[in-house]
Formats: sequence, C-alpha cells, structure tokens
Amino acid sequence: MVGHAHKLMLICAAVLATAAAGQAPAAPQGAVARKIPGITVKDAYPNGCVDCHVNGKAGDTRLSTLMTAWTTAVPAALVEKARASSAAPSKIKGKHPAVPKVASNIPQMCLNACHKKGSTIAPPFAQLLHTIHLTGGSANRFLTDGQGECTHCHKLDAKTGAWKMPSGAEK
Repeated sequence: MVGHAHKLMLICAAVLATAAAGQAPAAPQGAVARKIPGITVKDAYPNGCVDCHVNGKAGDTRLSTLMTAWTTAVPAALVEKARASSAAPSKIKGKHPAVPKVASNIPQMCLNACHKKGSTIAPPFAQLLHTIHLTGGSANRFLTDGQGECTHCHKLDAKTGAWKMPSGAEK
C-alpha cells in the first residue's frame, strides 16, 4: 500500500508542477479523446445550418420553407422560445415577416437583417437559436440526432483558435 500512496503522491506533484508552469497535464496513457465533430472526428455539417436544414427524411426543414410557413403562423412552442429569447417579448406576434432571398445566405442574412446582437425588433440570433436547439430534451432532434454538439454550428479554426459560424446557400 505504501507503493500505491507514493505513486499517487508523485502523480499529484507532477500535475501541480505542470499547472504551476502553465502547462496542461498530459492525458493518462490509453485515454481516448471525446468524439467532437470537426475537431476529433469528421464533421457531417461543415456548412452549419444549410447542411442540417435540408429537404430529407425528416421532411423539408430548409429555413426558407419553414419561414414561408411561418408568415401564416409560427408553431406555439417556437413562439414561446422566441419570446423567452427576446428583449421585447410583446413584439413577438406569432408570424414571421416575409423575407425575400433568405435561402441565398443562411444564417448571415438573418443576422444582418433582424436578429443582430442587442436587437429589439427580433430575438437576437444567439439567444434564439440556443433556446431552440438546446432545450426540449428527447423531443428535440438537435439533442437526440445531433447530441447537442456545439461544433455542428460553431466551427473552430485550429490554427488561430477563432470560432466562426459558416453561412451559405440552401441546398
């Protein structure tokens, strides 16, 4: 038992020494990195929104199609999420204004037009999308199919450490 305690003390000392030197401690031998899309495994959605919101098995989930339907009525659950995300919840009426050519550059057109940080005319993009995609448990496809992985939307430039969110035309 003394040998085990001595080894543990040496490991703790090494961890403290590397932390004090500003270095991350090495992973234990045989440790396997978590599978993070775009970082440690292939990214199935390299173009973010437009790679996930497609006309496919789950139906037509393209944002242009959804927004066309939302000009008549937004589903009640989404209206509540929009109100919760908004600086001015009373302005959220349950219909989305018609947006011409939105399909050409998603999500940048949304960010430039109405969903800017600090917007008072529409819920800011980050709050709205995080509320939609990261709540609802098993009823939320992003949490079930996509496992709530941040890197499905946010992309890391490994050289600079900067994060970006791709934008492009719908498919």
